[in-house]
Amino acid sequence: MPATHTELIRYIEGLTLAQGRFKGQPFKLHPWERRFLRGGFAPDVVTAALSLARANGKSVLVAGIGAACVDIGAPLVEQNAECVIVASTFAQGKIIFKHLHDFVQPTLDKHGRRFRVSNSLNTASIEDRDTGASVRVMGNKPKSLHGLQPRLIISGEIAQWELGLIDASLSALETSMGKIPDARMLTLGTRASSPEHPFERMLNGGADYSQIHAAQPDDDIFKVRTWHKANPSMRYMPDLRLAIERDASKARDDASMIPRFESLRLNKGVSDVVEALLISAGAWRSIEAAQPPDVKSNYILGIDLGQNAAMSAAAAYNPLTKGLDCFAVFPANPSLAERGLRDGVGGLYTDMANRGELLVAGDRVSDVGRLLAECVRRWGRPAAVVCDRWREAELRQELTAAQFPSGAAVITRGQGFKDGGEDVRDFRRAVLDGMVVSPVSLLLRSAIAEARVTSDAAGNSKLAKKSDGGRRHGRDDAVAASILAIAHGYRAFKSGALRKRKKRRIRIIG
Repeated sequence: MPATHTELIRYIEGLTLAQGRFKGQPFKLHPWERRFLRGGFAPDVVTAALSLARANGKSVLVAGIGAACVDIGAPLVEQNAECVIVASTFAQGKIIFKHLHDFVQPTLDKHGRRFRVSNSLNTASIEDRDTGASVRVMGNKPKSLHGLQPRLIISGEIAQWELGLIDASLSALETSMGKIPDARMLTLGTRASSPEHPFERMLNGGADYSQIHAAQPDDDIFKVRTWHKANPSMRYMPDLRLAIERDASKARDDASMIPRFESLRLNKGVSDVVEALLISAGAWRSIEAAQPPDVKSNYILGIDLGQNAAMSAAAAYNPLTKGLDCFAVFPANPSLAERGLRDGVGGLYTDMANRGELLVAGDRVSDVGRLLAECVRRWGRPAAVVCDRWREAELRQELTAAQFPSGAAVITRGQGFKDGGEDVRDFRRAVLDGMVVSPVSLLLRSAIAEARVTSDAAGNSKLAKKSDGGRRHGRDDAVAASILAIAHGYRAFKSGALRKRKKRRIRIIG
């Protein structure tokens, strides 16, 4: 196109905003918008892709570019040239059209008869009868996109387009570009969850110019500096920051909100549909430390006993230091190598054993006595032992047989939605509130990846058993033990039932 990005920037900043907090003020482009206009309208660029989080002003920017294609004297106006804006739905497109119409309203007021404006349930367009220049807003319907001859195509939120229509729609748009010399296509939106999605391919080298604003996989999702990476407008839009803070607070309280927060607010290219995970791998890795705090001295001990040849696990959590530690026990038969092959994890169990995270004790059933003795050897005397109510009698018998240190309260928890739901909720809160620091552990990482939750009609989530769709290979016992210890410790800490005593001893009111 003959217009330069400088002329386009000058035109857009001469527009007046007609909606929102800044209504009546000039359209002040943010640095990221100027950067995209420079890159997207460079002379050698035919296709350009832009990705950033929701609510940063993409729709208003698109409307400003659209207005520049039809307004009298605007830099993108050419004889009989058409600009087509394709939104994920026509309803979304009408939002863009409302901004566009407001931008050119002063011109329409002065030269109304010169323009043909169509704004109905099915159409949204403005045409200059004198120049033939026009702008049209459409929804993503492949059949409607055939036969177009646009000079400029702007595609919005392509990651939200119906999967079965994406290829057909893009094919129609790309074919239409070949009909007009110097045609250009801009694609804007949040990232897609699959690297094979056409928009992800555009962002990663498929487009002539691409610009991505997104948080990185290992970024702390609750840090303001992380929010800025995906939201370059946040420093200029106080309402956006407030909205992100509200969504972050919801995600802290309810881990099921994290995928949506990561997708729409952090633009991380993950699905905004909640998978039934206990907690995301990224959230767990954010609490890992090469040298975590010590858990010794009056810690809370969570015990999960496995049946028959299954794994049993113990987790120690100290709410005062935030430290967590965990290990598990397998019986000797079958061997760790055989188990790895059977469970499809290769040498993972052997690697855990080499790191001291997994012990072999007992012949065909885990030796609970050895497990309890190892707890005392590693961590000393606990302040409380928390276990599954279903196996309470067995654990008490083992505690007595092992001559476990006296004085520790034994607290039992049900595994239904009442106790189990409360424990999962408090475990998630403790992790997301920064109340847990874990060592880098193959055992815990594997267990977190394995753990799933199941929910009732009221939205309560408990750790899923194999019959519920979780525990596919029975490797989440370490998480089950950690949930018991952390949830109880978190509640005690928050309620004030936990208090410091001499020599850093703590008391847990069960």
